[in-house]
Amino acid sequence: MRYLLPHCFKKTGLYITPIGFIIWVLMQYGYVTKLLTHIFGQDNPPTNYVEYYWQNVFIAVISFLSFLFGLYFIAFSKEKIEDEMVQKTRMESFQFAAVLQLLLFIVGFVAMLILGEPEGDGILGFMVLSVLVFWLAFVTRFHYKISRP
Repeated sequence: MRYLLPHCFKKTGLYITPIGFIIWVLMQYGYVTKLLTHIFGQDNPPTNYVEYYWQNVFIAVISFLSFLFGLYFIAFSKEKIEDEMVQKTRMESFQFAAVLQLLLFIVGFVAMLILGEPEGDGILGFMVLSVLVFWLAFVTRFHYKISRP
């Protein structure tokens, strides 16, 4: 494949993926906000809600993007030995992830048809979940198949 990253990006991805994911999850539960309030000594509740809101959005976006870029680095980095077997396994894993995501879409939309449209940001959450399932399934299956003797 012509568009693969050098192998050294895989190690970078292995570092930033879990860090970005953990910070993003902690942000969703409000722990990062409490930590920032404690570090910067802001009033509780803060007096300037607009600035406070944008700090939280900035941290959430950066952490989620670092998680996605880490997954990208892991998925599209060359292996130490890049041969035909690795390329075939990469393509099969990609196809497996695509079929899994398609099944998730079908089940999800049928469930929405039967149960009704989810409240709030349910559809957005479903779309984010489907993207994550695709990339996590691809990376997991690819590395499982490569590591098997």
